[in-house]
Amino acid sequence: MNRVGPGWTTSGWVEGMCCLLAFGPLDQSAATEFFRTYALSGWDVPQMLAALSATKLVKGTRELVESIAGQANLAEIRLNSTVRRVVQNGGGVRVELEGGDTLEAPAALIALPMNVLNSVEFEPPLSQAKRTASQERHAGAGRKSFVKVKGDIGNVSVLAPEAQAVNWAVTYHRGTQGTWLIVFSANPDRLHMTAFDDTDGMQEALQPLLPGVEVESIAGWDWNDDPLALGTWCIYRPGQLAKVLPDLRTTEGRLFFAGADSAKAWRSFIDTRLPHCRTREYLCRPE
Repeated sequence: MNRVGPGWTTSGWVEGMCCLLAFGPLDQSAATEFFRTYALSGWDVPQMLAALSATKLVKGTRELVESIAGQANLAEIRLNSTVRRVVQNGGGVRVELEGGDTLEAPAALIALPMNVLNSVEFEPPLSQAKRTASQERHAGAGRKSFVKVKGDIGNVSVLAPEAQAVNWAVTYHRGTQGTWLIVFSANPDRLHMTAFDDTDGMQEALQPLLPGVEVESIAGWDWNDDPLALGTWCIYRPGQLAKVLPDLRTTEGRLFFAGADSAKAWRSFIDTRLPHCRTREYLCRPE
């Protein structure tokens, strides 16, 4: 069960939940993003918590990706192939890769993150709305770390308001050799770590939530500096829902746009419709 940190109020728990959802500075995150998740969970807090973190893919996201790839018999999958340019002409679409190779097809499906759209050259250019959205970026900019602490500290899940450097810490794996925590920091400016291996910085940040824990090691990735992501999951800024979402879904010539950042409902989640069922089973955020 989630709990608020020592000495914090219920309002601190609510603020901590907002930090968990936004995974970015709260003053840059639209209130509609929080209402959307709550509404999609049936206006029910326990169901919202289950949708956010309790239900997961049994064999992990890798198993899902490999299963999709295994059934894509007509597809040619290229890894480590960065797209440089996408050109539309009268007969189709040409995709130019960094290494010099080109791919041609009658149409193309664009599933790039919103923040990355401007890093690819499109000819003719994308709509002004799409280019502006990519330039503004969404608000998702938090830092997720896997932190190993000394000893078995049990199953914990602690939320904290935005003023804290860490806003959520939850047990990922525990044993006599140590406990792995998932640690979320919504505003990375508050987390005084020089790098992901800065155990002293993380040690200091965790003390208000878990007094006495001893950090041994850290693993993570800075998605904000990754040129193929330029941010974490998509959380719209104030005003972007009405200005950005409709255009991100709009076809341009032979280009069709899809992906988590333009989903109407569970944006930035993986979800699936169950056979013979009117409801949805919400699985997990992509790692």
